[in-house]
Amino acid sequence: MESSNNELSSLILPDFVQVGLQAADKESAIRSLAALLLDQKYVKDSYIDAVLTREKSFPTGLRTLDVHVAIPHCDVGHCINPGIAVGVLETPVEFTEMATLDKYVNVKIIFLLAITEPEQQVIWLARLVNLFQTPGFLVSLSEAENKEIGYQILTDAFRKEVESEN
Repeated sequence: MESSNNELSSLILPDFVQVGLQAADKESAIRSLAALLLDQKYVKDSYIDAVLTREKSFPTGLRTLDVHVAIPHCDVGHCINPGIAVGVLETPVEFTEMATLDKYVNVKIIFLLAITEPEQQVIWLARLVNLFQTPGFLVSLSEAENKEIGYQILTDAFRKEVESEN
């Protein structure tokens, strides 16, 4: 799939990046990030509950090499425009590990997806997994001093990932 920089810039807005996000648990972290998407009309009112419900049955915590992540998402029917909200947590929160219901991982970065087409969900999940394997990407993002730097790290990495597909 070809993605222009315009498509990429509408997927990750500067306002969708939070660095130093404070959350007591995964639910409050997801709610904070989902509110960013909701405020910009990227998702429907049903989105937050749909993500939280899906997370209970199909957890998204991932043990990555240096910094653990989660990629919560839900059915495309709750999304209006495609977008990704990213939260770098001040203190990691516990998520259930993907493909389990009884193993846990302390997550430092959350990538909350709002995708409008089912086939795009698979593409963006694959892109994220590729990025997670890029040396230094997650460490750099986890150490970003502010949301502007975090946004720059994200957009540079996503742009390179999309360009490598073409």
